[in-house]
Amino acid sequence: MRRLLTAVAVAAVMCLSPVPAGASAQLFGPSTNVCANAPIPTGSMPTAYFDWYQCGQPGTIYYNAKTVKVISDTSAGGTVTTCITPPPPAGFYATALSYSINCEISKTPNGVLNNQQMLTNLNGLPSGRTLVICGVQSAPPGWTVVAVVQTYLCVYARGGGVGDNAVSIRKL
Repeated sequence: MRRLLTAVAVAAVMCLSPVPAGASAQLFGPSTNVCANAPIPTGSMPTAYFDWYQCGQPGTIYYNAKTVKVISDTSAGGTVTTCITPPPPAGFYATALSYSINCEISKTPNGVLNNQQMLTNLNGLPSGRTLVICGVQSAPPGWTVVAVVQTYLCVYARGGGVGDNAVSIRKL
């Protein structure tokens, strides 16, 4: 009887214990852990790279897994932080750049370039709204460039100088 109670107690503790990060292929919410060679679903962006034994033996140069987050359901004007590559879904533009060890694909990072971005969803924003987006580029469809600007939020090289590195845009 005592062994049965011990077994039940151990099973209860194991069932109620939190699952270690990376131990499950599906996380709660709009994020999923996948192997590094898996394609990124439309409307999603990577948020971290890491080693995961479910994807095989960890490599020595590159991580073998990534966390992918669905961002397409971000509200108009809402922001989400992701790794810089690949390009974001239509209507999402970088409004700030930063560095995160989580966004290093390589296990020997140089740490010279910012590799994380705050994306803002421009889809559905009202006319007259102004915003600064990183990169000297053409305005997105339905927007116009107001000015080419300089901002520390959009410096690509860590510790680099601020030159013309962004555009102020206005919704038509």
